[in-house]
Amino acid sequence: MRVIEYRTFRNGDPPHIADTWARATLGPWTMFPLTSALLEDRVFSRTYFDPQGLFVATEDGKIVGFAHAARGPDSSGSGLSLTEGTTLLVIVEPHQDREGIADELLRRCERFLIDRGVSVLFGGGDASRRCFYFGLYGGADLPGILDSLPDMKNLFLRAGYSESKRISILSRSIIGYRPKVDRLQIAIKRKTQLKSFDMPAFRTWWEAASLSGIGLRRYELFNASAELLGACTIWDMQPFSSSRSTAVAGLLSVDIMGTRRREGLAYYLVAWAMHDLAAQGVAQIETQAPCSNAAAMHLFEKLGFIELERGTVFRKEIAS
Repeated sequence: MRVIEYRTFRNGDPPHIADTWARATLGPWTMFPLTSALLEDRVFSRTYFDPQGLFVATEDGKIVGFAHAARGPDSSGSGLSLTEGTTLLVIVEPHQDREGIADELLRRCERFLIDRGVSVLFGGGDASRRCFYFGLYGGADLPGILDSLPDMKNLFLRAGYSESKRISILSRSIIGYRPKVDRLQIAIKRKTQLKSFDMPAFRTWWEAASLSGIGLRRYELFNASAELLGACTIWDMQPFSSSRSTAVAGLLSVDIMGTRRREGLAYYLVAWAMHDLAAQGVAQIETQAPCSNAAAMHLFEKLGFIELERGTVFRKEIAS
């Protein structure tokens, strides 16, 4: 009888982790093919990567599964959270004991986090816990655990997690895109100025640590008094774009100043950003939004986005 053994990450593991990723057949929302170089860029080179939080399952010395636990940022973005942590992914290739291997990998991830003082456990990453695998899994951002991966969702449910957040993955073509023209949009255009900046300065330690090396562009909308009204951040979805053989951009955030919301500014800002991207040859734009955020879902519906997939972030609190 073959025995499954468990251990933490070693420096020689990346190509074998990439092979396990490929054999697990994770679907269209995961990077394929995944290489050691991509793993190094999006996972192992991050300054907060802790090899003790990445667990592998081996059979006769071959990696058949892995799972990765990490702490996300604190509320200020100036350091790692002391109370919250997440198991980002639990991936096991087809195996007669696939479920049992996944259960044990998750158990070890939980113990890693609890031993470091974490009291709230999450399953899956999202925009607030964009720790690792950004651009390798989930499209424009981390969407929790994808609906198209039911075995992984069931793993967290078996372990006592409950649904914390549902996330919608949205997309639209912008080939030849032109913003609509109406009185409101004309009025906004007359009274504002839209500026764009490539590789904008990071605002927090966490942004710098988690997004360094990513091709970012920020669009900012100002009024005649040079007051910032709102901004949106876009990223060049490499290497995802290359795997799809088309230019894809990811919309990471849309922020309108609190006193200026519900004035049509978000629509105007994103519409003209899409127009600018289309003029530069981008064919597709993707974004994500919490399903519970009615305003965001309505905005993207008006902008012509369609939902392609959903994901779930799971949560479990540890009794003190």
